[in-house]
Amino acid sequence: MLDLFTLLVFVLVFIGFFTVRALSARERREEAIAARLATLKRELLHRLPEAALQTADSIAIPPERAWLPIALQNGLAQHPRLGAALDGLYIGLQRIGWLPGLRSRLVLIAAVAAFLGMLFGRMTPVPLAAGLGAGLLCFAAILLLGYQTAMGKYMAELTRHLPECIDAITRICRAGVPLHSAFAITAANQPGPLSEEFNQVDQWLRLGLPLRQVMQTSAQRVPLAEYRFFAVILIISQESGGRLGDTLERLSATLRARAELKMKVMAKTSEARASTKIVALLVPGVLAYMYLNAPADFRFMFSDAAGLKVTAYALGSVALGLLITHLMVRRVG
Repeated sequence: MLDLFTLLVFVLVFIGFFTVRALSARERREEAIAARLATLKRELLHRLPEAALQTADSIAIPPERAWLPIALQNGLAQHPRLGAALDGLYIGLQRIGWLPGLRSRLVLIAAVAAFLGMLFGRMTPVPLAAGLGAGLLCFAAILLLGYQTAMGKYMAELTRHLPECIDAITRICRAGVPLHSAFAITAANQPGPLSEEFNQVDQWLRLGLPLRQVMQTSAQRVPLAEYRFFAVILIISQESGGRLGDTLERLSATLRARAELKMKVMAKTSEARASTKIVALLVPGVLAYMYLNAPADFRFMFSDAAGLKVTAYALGSVALGLLITHLMVRRVG
């Protein structure tokens, strides 16, 4: 028994060491990226003309919060971070198409979560409290998982269509059409998630707003780093001059190269990601099998003190293994 405990402690220390090492490496990469972005920002500010330097970063179009009560809007004005988070969530729901049927979707998720919570509460000594807690956790987990899945599909479609839209704007500008008119033409001929965004950009430009202000606001609405590069190129080209067509063509080629590299990375890490999904699905699969074939053993895991310890240990070990696998996959990517 002592040798087994010693081995377990050694394994946990070993896993903890590599976990801390992976997290520290990730922090160093993020700090290096932040330092690089700060350096590029300083260089860009030195290269821009004085008229651009006098323009503040806060000239973006203020978000419209007509979907909130006036009293809540006044309260959010005093808490800009909370307001920005709610604006981002609202824009995200609008992008993935959840706003029209959001109420019915929430009711359906709440019904499923309540059913799962009642099933779990029946097997515990305190069915009401356990069922309520499990129902809330299931509701949050299902909602978060669905939102992340829908947002992932939207981001993938956005990444796939962005180079095509950039190529369309490049051809339009080389044909002699002004940039302010290129957004409407591109939106009419390039279906996809960027069509609506380009239509909105064209509407603001028709109202007489400067391109810098419109593109800054558009970059805040579109949660994609590649789109921000596109917005920065348009702003610099308008304020500093240069061959916009050649710059956009190089950006399009770079985005396609990055997409190809990402596909190669996904192919190399497919085995590890598949293993992670299989291990994650084993937990609910085994629990469902125990519930159907051995109800007494299943109730023991959630009603007895020793069973609760075993359940907590199993969930903790599986979560730790999934976290380590996720960090390893991200490090390779």
